[in-house]
Amino acid sequence: MNKKLLAAAVCSAALLTMLCGCGADNNSSTAPASSESSAAESSAAEESAAESSEEASSEAESSEESAAEQTAETAQITFDYVLNGTTIVVGEEAAPVLEALGEAESVFEAPSCAFTGVSYYYTYGGVQVVTYPDEHDQSLNRLYEVDLVDDTAATNEGIKVGDTYDDLLAKYGTPDQETPAYAMYQTEGKAVRFFLEGENIKQIVYTIVM
Repeated sequence: MNKKLLAAAVCSAALLTMLCGCGADNNSSTAPASSESSAAESSAAEESAAESSEEASSEAESSEESAAEQTAETAQITFDYVLNGTTIVVGEEAAPVLEALGEAESVFEAPSCAFTGVSYYYTYGGVQVVTYPDEHDQSLNRLYEVDLVDDTAATNEGIKVGDTYDDLLAKYGTPDQETPAYAMYQTEGKAVRFFLEGENIKQIVYTIVM
């Protein structure tokens, strides 16, 4: 009788061991599935972060391209005025240019405001060309200014007297210098000044910069 009880106890212990083993197998088989799910979520998060980074980079490049385009447009400003096919370069000798322009509608002279000697004012429609005496040779006159005084004359970029400040910004971009009275665009030795009356341009001057 004791032998039968002992055998039954051994069988029960073996069965319990098998059941525990099956439970361990089940637990171990579910763990990799959980790990795979976590890895998939991590990969999706990385892909989303990469896409966001690419979008941010694309937006930054677009902003840089836009700024570069505006700079390129501004760089196209011409500081030498063209009148009736003749290019007027301020600072250069006046005689060849005046000869090419032909007879002026009017000419008058006055003591130079900025130089020693006499300045001459030549009028061609809505454009006035001003000369000044060379500081080393008073007999030699140089081109000092080109003034656009009414709406019959426009800059090479298409801005004329009477246009608005906003019109100016659309064509020329942000000024190098400005006050409520004028906006100026400048390059080496030359400038274009737009004198303002309220929001409108009242005079345009191409001039040398000393």
